Amino acid sequence: MLQTRIDFVAPPFAGHLFPLLQLAGLLRARGFRNLRVLTTPEAAGAVELSNFPFVPLLNGVSQTVFEISDTPQRVGSNPVRLLRQLKLNLSLMHQLRSELRSLWTDSRPDVVICDLTVPVAGLLAQSMGIRWWTSTPTPCVVETGDGTPSYLGGWSPWNHPLGTVRDAAGRSLIRTFKKSLHFMFARTMRELGVNSIYREDGFETVYSPDTILALGVKEFEFPRSWPDWMIFCGPLTASPPFPHPSPDFVPGRRHVLVSLGTHLWWAKERVRKLMRKVAAQMPETVFHFTQGRATGTDAETHADPDVPNFHTCEYIDYQQYIHRYDVVMNHGGTGVMYAALSQGVPILAWPQDYDQFDHTARLVWHGLGLKCRPNANAILQDLQRLLQDTTIRSRVREMQTLIDAYNPAELVEQRLR
Repeated sequence: MLQTRIDFVAPPFAGHLFPLLQLAGLLRARGFRNLRVLTTPEAAGAVELSNFPFVPLLNGVSQTVFEISDTPQRVGSNPVRLLRQLKLNLSLMHQLRSELRSLWTDSRPDVVICDLTVPVAGLLAQSMGIRWWTSTPTPCVVETGDGTPSYLGGWSPWNHPLGTVRDAAGRSLIRTFKKSLHFMFARTMRELGVNSIYREDGFETVYSPDTILALGVKEFEFPRSWPDWMIFCGPLTASPPFPHPSPDFVPGRRHVLVSLGTHLWWAKERVRKLMRKVAAQMPETVFHFTQGRATGTDAETHADPDVPNFHTCEYIDYQQYIHRYDVVMNHGGTGVMYAALSQGVPILAWPQDYDQFDHTARLVWHGLGLKCRPNANAILQDLQRLLQDTTIRSRVREMQTLIDAYNPAELVEQRLR
């Protein structure tokens, strides 16, 4: 079993690649050796720092991947922007499929673990008789036949007789939308192995029918009937060991981390300016605003000359430092969210796009933090509440205990065996 050849396939984005790098590292520590990481050239530094064989994908056109994710404005439910993303994605998939077929014909793995954003790789592996597993750092986006649906702006369970009707209508709306997109691009999708959006069992074709590794905790999600082959492994929040200076922590002061992850460049400067105003009203609290640029070189950290308790940092390693913060303000991304919860730190969430509204809804529903009201006075009030509210902090510690009970390496190794 320890000789099992496993290929990990992911885009170069931190929230999708880094969890698989950590998983591969955990399996290596348990004796697995034949592990490769397949991603675009931009992620070579992260893979090499993690000491894994690196197989580059999409040479020459990989920059299009960043055009899909790093949009100049919020995508939301705007149909024009969604269609543009889909077209760009489909434009890369034929080349990806061709490269992977050639690679796996010459050097065949036993198992392929694909991030949910690259289902084409999994479907190809399946067609070649290779075991395919899906990994997802965002379990809430997996459709089920019941429960509160995601991607509708952050719905929470509605304890009302009409709640079931509302949820059913929402699930139907999402299915209709996805089927419509498949109809519009049916020929291209069939060529990529997606003959239909849904399988006969009712679940989506783009997820493995064998194993779905949900990189989160079941207790954080809203109740629903998950696929039998979906395994909640616990969160994976570590990053490769990029060189970086330590943030400045002042003894006796409280500290707030502000992070919008590694994307959302269109939102970061707006948030930075607003939080600078908040910091000016909380002079005894130190604020660290991270740009999220894990470049692999020593990154600059500096204090604002006019607001000395507000520091802008190019990069902060969550796993190394997040336990030193009293509150984390973030966009509802799973990486920073679970990093904070796993260290017992409450969250002020300001969702910007994609599934961030759904993660924020879960945070608020479970009493683990607050949803940001985007003006300086409201943020000031919310931060002061999070610094003092013992009920919220107690619930965060309870969630921390639940997270600690998960052992991702053991669960995945059991599944492999």
